Amino acid sequence: MSARPPENGLQNGNRVPAGRREAFKLKALRDFTHCISRARNFDESLHLALMVILGTCSIVKGALFLEEQGEFRIRVSRGLPPGVPPVEGSRELVAALRRSSRPIPVRRRGASGPVRKAVDDIERSVPAFRVEHLCSLVTRSGSFGILVLGTTLTGEPMAPRQRETLGVMTSILSTHIANHRVLADLSRVNDVLQVQVEENERLLDGMNRIFLDTIRALAAAIEAKDPYTRGHSERVAKISVLIAKELGLPDIEVQAIHIASILHDVGKIGTSRAILMKPNSLTSAEVREIQRHPRTSFDILSEIRFPYPGVAILARDHHERLDGSGYPGRKRERQISMGARIIALADSFDAMISTRPYRESLPLLHALEEIRSCLHSHYDPMVGRVFFRTLRREITGEHEAAPAFTVRSMRYSRTETLDFIDGALADLN
Repeated sequence: MSARPPENGLQNGNRVPAGRREAFKLKALRDFTHCISRARNFDESLHLALMVILGTCSIVKGALFLEEQGEFRIRVSRGLPPGVPPVEGSRELVAALRRSSRPIPVRRRGASGPVRKAVDDIERSVPAFRVEHLCSLVTRSGSFGILVLGTTLTGEPMAPRQRETLGVMTSILSTHIANHRVLADLSRVNDVLQVQVEENERLLDGMNRIFLDTIRALAAAIEAKDPYTRGHSERVAKISVLIAKELGLPDIEVQAIHIASILHDVGKIGTSRAILMKPNSLTSAEVREIQRHPRTSFDILSEIRFPYPGVAILARDHHERLDGSGYPGRKRERQISMGARIIALADSFDAMISTRPYRESLPLLHALEEIRSCLHSHYDPMVGRVFFRTLRREITGEHEAAPAFTVRSMRYSRTETLDFIDGALADLN
C-alpha cells in the first residue's frame, strides 16, 4: 500500500497540486450528497454517509451518535460491537461541541476536557476502538450528534485534503440531520392536527345530526296537526336537495334548501286544524288564512340563527310563482331565488301525489302533466328539466343514491310515464 501524502502537502518531495486536491474534494462531496439524497430512509442515509466518510478518510472504524433525551446514542457504526452505551450529553460537552466547527484531533492538545472525557468513555466501552478524530454535528439551532472516527489504514494522520473534505461533509450531515428533525416535528404536529381535525369533524357531524333531528322533530310536530301531510316535509326535502345538487348549487345553498324545505310549512302552527282537515272547498277567508302560513314561517324562522343563510326567506317564498300569481308577496321571476323555485316545484309535486282531506292522491302521470303545463308560468323550466331527468333515472333504476321520489308507492304506467317524460325533456331542450 502506498504511503499517504504528508501533512505539508508534499508527495515524493513535491507539493500535491491544488487542482488535484479540489478534484478529490469535489468527487468525495458529490458521492456524499448523492448517497444522502438517494437513500430510502433516514437511517439508510446515515449509514451511507458514514461509509462515504470512512472511505474518503481511509478509516476502518467509526460511529455516529445522535442526541436523544440528553444523551448521545449510537445510531450507525462500522467496526464496533453492538450495545455501545450512550455518551452523557453534559452541558460542558454540548458547549464544547458547539464551539468546534472542524474535526477535533483528540490526541492533540486542542481537545478540551469534556471532549476528552467523552472519548475516554467510548474507548472504555469498546477497548479495541481507538478514537483519533471527533466531529461535532451542530447547526445554529442546536447540537445533534457526534461523529467519532478511528485510525487510518496506514496509521498516519489524515492529509489536509481529507480533513478539509471531512469538515464540509460533517457540515452537510449536520444540516441533513437538522432538516430531518424539523420534518419529523412537522409530521408529529401534522398527526396531532389531523387527529384534532378528525375529532372536530366528528363533533361537527354529531352537532349537525342533533340539529337535523331537532328540525325534523319540529316539522313532525307541525305535521301532527294534519295526518294527511305526515312525511310531506321530508319528501319535499329529499326531492329539493336532489334537484339542488343536480343543478350544481354550492354546498352551503344546498344545506339551506335542505333545512328550509323541512321547515317550509312551520307557519301552519298558527293555522286552525279545522281548516287543515276540512274535507271540502275552503271559503275565501279560509284561503286567506292558509296563505298566511309562509309569512308566519318567515317570522318564526327569522328568530333562529341557522348555520346556513336565507332559510327563512326560502320558506317564505315557496308559494311564489314566476308569473306573479303566487303568495304572500306576489313576486315574479328574478325576485324569486333559485332555492325557493326548487322547493316550490317539489312541494307542489308531493302535494299532488299525496292524499288530502278533500281528494285522493293523483296518479303520477296526472301530476306530471300539471307540472309540465305550468312550466314558465309557475315553475322554473330549468328546475323542471332536472326534475324530469332525475325522476326518469329513478323510474329506470339508474339513480345510485337513495330514492327521492318513492315511485314504488305511486300509481303509474311505466311505459306511458317514461314516454311522457321524454316528450317533456325534448320540449325543454
